[in-house]
Amino acid sequence: MSELSMEWWVAQRPERVFEAIEDPFQMRRWYGAVPGGQRLGEVGDAEAGEPFQVNVLDAKGVLRTQTGRILEVSPGRGFLMELAWDGGELGSDTTRLSLALEPSGDGTRIEVRQGPFSSPELLAVYRAYWEANVGRLIRVASGEAVPCFEEFWEESGGYVEPLGLAAYTVLAGMKEAGVPPETLAQLEETLYTHLARVPEETAGVLGAVLRERLKGMLSGGG
Repeated sequence: MSELSMEWWVAQRPERVFEAIEDPFQMRRWYGAVPGGQRLGEVGDAEAGEPFQVNVLDAKGVLRTQTGRILEVSPGRGFLMELAWDGGELGSDTTRLSLALEPSGDGTRIEVRQGPFSSPELLAVYRAYWEANVGRLIRVASGEAVPCFEEFWEESGGYVEPLGLAAYTVLAGMKEAGVPPETLAQLEETLYTHLARVPEETAGVLGAVLRERLKGMLSGGG
């Protein structure tokens, strides 16, 4: 058995970081998605301490579900929860997680403790998971407009075919590049109107082509 222990620092007060945790519209921008995957939504009432589910697409496009339950909340200081996945790279271990916020200089130290894990390999996968999730939390708490696939999924009528995932990648890149809001709004309206009308076979082909071109651009291949 093994346990995970990680720390980060962010130049924001604990109250501001906790706001990004407590507010569901901010939380869905950072929590849940596995590296290379996307969060689709949450079912249940986490605030009430009842079981809830977070649905995500993993890096291979496979639907995965996280089941969690909040055990304790300390306003402005963090929370304690238990969670498990339905398999995949994150396994099916049920573990306890604490996320604590402590004042540190002009900012906040974020501490994540989780375990026990049945293998070092599983611990390593969770380490990458929290690097990605807390990395996004820091960006959200710092005021960045972090793209949210869950919003795209809702506004496009649940479009998660390859073309939809590729289109989201384009939109997210444009947002992070600072494209004017009016330009983004026009593109989003066009995409949300027409994506669901594209035949499945055509969407698969176009999505594959677009994603390959995106990979080439990101790797410097033109």
